[in-house]
Amino acid sequence: MILVLACLSLLIGPGELGNLYNGPNLGTTAVLGLGVLPFGLAAGPRYVPKWKKQACEIPASQHPNSHYVCDEAGEVKCLPGWTGDLCDVPICRKGCDPLQGYCRRPGECRCKLGFYGELCDKCVALPGCQHGSCNVSFECSCDPGWKGMFCSEPICASDCLPSQGYCEKPGECRCRLGWQGSRCKQCAVLPGCVHGTCQGPLECRCEPGWTGLLCQTPICSQGCSREHGGCRRPGTCRCRVGWTGPNCTECVPYPGCVHGSCKRPWECRCEPGWAGDLCNEKLTYCDENPGICRNNGTCISMTKEDGNYRCVCPLGYMGRQCQIKTMVPSTELVPPMPVENASPMKPQMILIKPEVSENPESLDEKDKNSVKDEEQTVEPLGPIVITDPPSTIDPAATVGKWPTEPPTELPLTERDDENET
Repeated sequence: MILVLACLSLLIGPGELGNLYNGPNLGTTAVLGLGVLPFGLAAGPRYVPKWKKQACEIPASQHPNSHYVCDEAGEVKCLPGWTGDLCDVPICRKGCDPLQGYCRRPGECRCKLGFYGELCDKCVALPGCQHGSCNVSFECSCDPGWKGMFCSEPICASDCLPSQGYCEKPGECRCRLGWQGSRCKQCAVLPGCVHGTCQGPLECRCEPGWTGLLCQTPICSQGCSREHGGCRRPGTCRCRVGWTGPNCTECVPYPGCVHGSCKRPWECRCEPGWAGDLCNEKLTYCDENPGICRNNGTCISMTKEDGNYRCVCPLGYMGRQCQIKTMVPSTELVPPMPVENASPMKPQMILIKPEVSENPESLDEKDKNSVKDEEQTVEPLGPIVITDPPSTIDPAATVGKWPTEPPTELPLTERDDENET
């Protein structure tokens, strides 16, 4: 009985069922008679929800932007592309992801933040992700061979040392400065190193026989002159122009020089007894005129332009033919002796008397003329007077003392020689 009443309440509504149940004449026949009636008559007036009454039974309250129409029976019929009780839910594009996509008008597919694509089925990777993808929005899952937060760092070969090599794409190994080889395990010499090796990066250890920053300078043979020689191969000595010899220390004389030598390249310094540009003219004047030099003088033959000969006189003689005798001063240091009755300022005289040959006829005309010239030059001059200059020093301050002499300065060439040694 209760089950029947529950079914009736669904068909005719709770209000009508209450009237039937509470009526005084309710009986089993009445209840059973309801089951014999047709379904439409037995149901009575149909129950309509309130939202449907507001949507269709009161047209004045229908919104102007509604997406439905009401049929003759008062049912809500949605326009194409809309769904829902009041047809206010648009139907999105077919295939639009229900989680990452949405729409505001029928047929469209708008993506939520972090997704894109026509169906919003693609996620947006982390901004700056270079070699990666995503399964969820703002993710950067690196492709094989890449690493890092943005998948921008390639993974080099497994045996590539980071301190000696690097890579720009996965699996390679590019050498840093100072290293070489397939895996950058060999040192590289300093750029420009010619004849050198290395034990560390950017070294240039010279091979035997070479020197210099880049091992480009050969070491010449021992003793080779640095000024006049050089070499292109180690252990050799190659002379510059004008020099010769095993160590390039000998100058080359002028080509064709016969009896001469040189101190500088292309010179021809004649040996004694020879003259000429090539030292090929023999000087024989002294041999042809023996005894031309007097008093054991040494005769040296010369060219005609230089006077044919020259005499080297012994000590105590002078003149072209060593015919003039001179007074030889004493080489020993003797203090001056006081002279009696002599004035302190009296000059002392030294006479130089030319010596005339006992046999003037044995002299040739040229020698006679030279003697006459010397006699003429000696006589007008008179005696040679050597005086001491007046001293400004008080004599009492120098009594019993040797006279002071200024220090003797050496010539410049002797100073340089002493400094070099």
